[in-house]
Amino acid sequence: MSSITKAYVVALAVPLLLLSACGADAKGGGGSGGEPAASLLQLQTVDLPSDAKPEHTPGSPGVSVANPKLIEMFGSADFDLNNARYTRYHLSDQAESQPDAIVVLVPGFEGGASTFAVLAESLIRRAKAESSMVVEVWAVDRRSNQLEDTVGLDLAEQEQDPSLGLDFLFGDDLELELDPRLDRRAIFYNTSDDVAFMSQWTTLVHSQDIDAVVEAARSAVRNANVFLGGHSAGTGFTARYAATDFNLDGGAPEPGYEKLRGLVLLEGGGGGLPNEAPSEELLDQIEARFDGGLYGAVSSQEPRCIDGETACAVETQTADCDAFENTSCTEPTDAYAVVAGLLSPQLLAVSEVAALEGDLNGDVGISILQADQNGIEGNNAVAKVAELTALTILLGTQPATSVALIGLFLDDDGAAAELASFVATSLGTIGPTVEGVRTWLNYGDEMPSDVLTDHGPAPTELAGAGRWGVEVESTDLEGHMMPSFYEGRTNFSDWYYPSSGLGVVSGMGLDTTALSAPQPQGRGRTDIENITQARNVNIPVIAFGGSNGGVAVPGRMLGYADSLAACSAPSCDGTTPRVVDREQPNTAFPTFGDAAGGFEVFISEGFSHVDVVAAEDDETNNVVAPLLRFIERNVE
Repeated sequence: MSSITKAYVVALAVPLLLLSACGADAKGGGGSGGEPAASLLQLQTVDLPSDAKPEHTPGSPGVSVANPKLIEMFGSADFDLNNARYTRYHLSDQAESQPDAIVVLVPGFEGGASTFAVLAESLIRRAKAESSMVVEVWAVDRRSNQLEDTVGLDLAEQEQDPSLGLDFLFGDDLELELDPRLDRRAIFYNTSDDVAFMSQWTTLVHSQDIDAVVEAARSAVRNANVFLGGHSAGTGFTARYAATDFNLDGGAPEPGYEKLRGLVLLEGGGGGLPNEAPSEELLDQIEARFDGGLYGAVSSQEPRCIDGETACAVETQTADCDAFENTSCTEPTDAYAVVAGLLSPQLLAVSEVAALEGDLNGDVGISILQADQNGIEGNNAVAKVAELTALTILLGTQPATSVALIGLFLDDDGAAAELASFVATSLGTIGPTVEGVRTWLNYGDEMPSDVLTDHGPAPTELAGAGRWGVEVESTDLEGHMMPSFYEGRTNFSDWYYPSSGLGVVSGMGLDTTALSAPQPQGRGRTDIENITQARNVNIPVIAFGGSNGGVAVPGRMLGYADSLAACSAPSCDGTTPRVVDREQPNTAFPTFGDAAGGFEVFISEGFSHVDVVAAEDDETNNVVAPLLRFIERNVE
């Protein structure tokens, strides 16, 4: 076994100390109350077989892999991507105890499982300290995570050597001699024919993957006390799962919500019912995408008819596709999500190198990303790697520590967050320049007054409601969050967010009856999607937002609340509705049913989008304590 392969195996299960690699004491979430040092947060990443076996995907029936990149990365053409992956977070001294509750969480756009590392630790420790409960968090990675070539990064983590990770990722660009500990360099995939099979990874495929994790959790936990939640776009995955009928063959429904004790929505709206029935044209487009048009359009990056091979144009689709009953023409899109100059697999991957260096060295010295290699001026990753050069526009050209570079990219006041609000995190601000290198003011440091911006009072109308309240710098980048970028067999980002397949049923919302029900009510396409149960979801829901995030006011959750059935769980009183009054005290802050009605919304003042899952469990945090109370009320 080669050194690089050994590292991959070692990374399957490691303790997540969440402490400085320089030897600082272990950090527990606030409110944990005198947690013994031996009680460490641990993580273990697990793959489960999924029932979803979409066309063209390696491992599906009849699929032969010919792409040399895939063969090199996986070691042969015989591998299977039809897996559900999750990372289990638990305390070391509770490892052998049956959990009282398991919270399964799905990350959002471009997010990986360790998005939830800080929240997991805070919740698990608070549950132990305050309720003597054994709570675990199982954080889901989408199946696209399997395409991330992290084997050299895992070795860099094991060796505690960020330069090894840099060599693995970009040694060719920097003209480095391959480190003898490495067998090869990183493999990245293009947005077209390399991974065109992602066009078949529909929302149903992801619901089936999540179901594999939910079923495993139900088997592991006491009394099937499983909760499902998500952050940002992950709330959409959560809502779709709850509303999906997993009996794809017809007959008695098998709804996702019946497998759960409750739903947890973190800085995302979940979804809603469509305002009007889908048109026949939309249904034709969905079928054409799924039946081959999208796969062909992604592979060729040209419009294709339903067979995936016949060229067409939307303007002349009736004539171009007249050989087929369905004459819809599917336009090309990228296999996975990229944002030119801002987000790419290379940029997301290199965050692991920067985070490892920041964790090892602290907030000192020029970042390895800006440091010239082999003593050649200008021979550094930011300057030489095309996908990283845009960082100079976003972060400036002045040297910075690795901590500062990550802070500048993710901080809610930075240029990147202005362009991509889904990365916005309250991390502090740029610190003093030390020997020509910018540093970072972190959580707990004294902040300049202009950092804590006051956005004014809470709005009183939902229309146009935006950020409000006094900002807080609530997330501890250097002391708590940094390891989540690289620790273990998961990471903070989804390098290949599978946007193409997720867009197959775009326009349907939380009811696909017109598509999936048998004729004459629908088209009987349960192979595409089977969301028919939204109006029957009768379990409790708790939602969280940040006043400087995407769910700045509770009124943003009305759409999802309106889609649900009345709550019939034991914790609900059976008479209080999900929404009590839409206009009192005002439309921005309507009156929900709260615990009695099974719909609660909590806003953390001053929190940005990512803070809701990454902030410290301190006095500003209005997430961890209410979430624990929700779990306590709804376990059996």
